[in-house]
Amino acid sequence: MDPFTIITTALIAGAAAGGKDAASAAVRDAYAALRERLTSGGDDSAAVAVIEANEAASGSNIDELEDVLRRHRWAEDDELRSVAETILSQLPSDRVEDARSRIDLRQAQGVQIGDHGTQHNTFG
Repeated sequence: MDPFTIITTALIAGAAAGGKDAASAAVRDAYAALRERLTSGGDDSAAVAVIEANEAASGSNIDELEDVLRRHRWAEDDELRSVAETILSQLPSDRVEDARSRIDLRQAQGVQIGDHGTQHNTFG
């Protein structure tokens, strides 16, 4: 997955798992770190509102999540991507796939869903 999709998927899957007893401490801690970073410690009220809406109904506001990530250029942040990858690696694959399938790709180009595929793109 590309960094943007990794972070978006981690936000959706982490929010869905965060309140459940089944979520490991590693997932809860990584999600808390991701949330803290994305909201600038709670100082970014717009990001806080978007994250809280996602936590209330996981995956219901994907457009807003993506806007926050784009606005702050979070997809380019290697540390943030690493935290997101930690969340995804600790969750059951079915939860990750469910979160990934909620991402809206209508405007995307050259995107491949799933792992281990081969794709050749020519954009003109």
